[in-house]
Amino acid sequence: MSVYIDRKYLLQVSPRLSRFSQKKEDLYNFRCPLCGDSQKNKTKCRGYVFRKKNDYFYMCHNCGASLSFYNFLDKVDPDLLKEYALERYKDGETGTHNYPKPKFEEFKTKPVFKTKTKINLESISELPDDHFAKVYCKNRLIPEDKLKTLYFAPDFKKFVTSLNVEKKGLIDNDQRLVIPFYDKEGTLIALQGRALGESKMRYITVKIEDDNRKFFGIDNVDEDEMIYVTEGPIDSLFLKNAVATADSNLTSIEDVYDKTKVVLVFDNEPRNKEIVKIMEKAIDNHFSVVIWPEMITCKDINEMVLDGLEPEDIEDIIERNTYVNLRAKMELINWKKV
Repeated sequence: MSVYIDRKYLLQVSPRLSRFSQKKEDLYNFRCPLCGDSQKNKTKCRGYVFRKKNDYFYMCHNCGASLSFYNFLDKVDPDLLKEYALERYKDGETGTHNYPKPKFEEFKTKPVFKTKTKINLESISELPDDHFAKVYCKNRLIPEDKLKTLYFAPDFKKFVTSLNVEKKGLIDNDQRLVIPFYDKEGTLIALQGRALGESKMRYITVKIEDDNRKFFGIDNVDEDEMIYVTEGPIDSLFLKNAVATADSNLTSIEDVYDKTKVVLVFDNEPRNKEIVKIMEKAIDNHFSVVIWPEMITCKDINEMVLDGLEPEDIEDIIERNTYVNLRAKMELINWKKV
């Protein structure tokens, strides 16, 4: 019932929200009324109202505002807030002034803090600037603050063996970039070794346990915001609040997050029959997907950055080209070349 009331009053205030639109069920987008959004581009809309459990919340990706729907309405339309509060909190369940008094005995246990599994390798950020692995990452324009999350293995086989993991086909003295995959608690569950030179196996993915689901970045995302899902881990490093599946099956992210909380960002491969087929299935299953516009010719996000696009521009393109259901099907028909 509370979600219905939040939605009702959001739609009532929507005429006052510039470029208001519904992206998908329980996700609405418009220009932020608090900061005015981008002053350079009047089409940018970085304000979002989204659902979390049984309540609506507001988030702006421009100014960083993060508010309950109650507080958002208070800033946008205080008069309407009075009607909303009477209807929403008439039973005294919750609200700014009606929260039940907390029982402090509920908080006697000590909080548990995440401690990431230590990796006994040098991070890329720790390497000398002229080290070939660091040069490789910088040549790919990987953000400076992300270099500490990547590692260099002078002997990938030896490193994998040190984790008590068996992986066939590894060779001695194979130097690789190591991309670790953690679970939400910070435990290492998998890793990917990226060749830094010529190799028959450009990527090698290793699971610590066979039953582990390998998703990159889920230890760092904000689950209260929209989560973007890419194929490659390196691509995800250029986006805010992004994870990666390390393969083209992006819909597998539903094992971790509800489909209403994610946007699938497939590689831009309109001639790839497998990708098109997976995208068609994702749309049939009501996922929100990005259909790249014709002006984008690069294969993936990293290529777009290398081609001169800023990550903020890419995020803007993603926001303006995210579709769901029938509209997604129509856009996919125009995009695919198979």
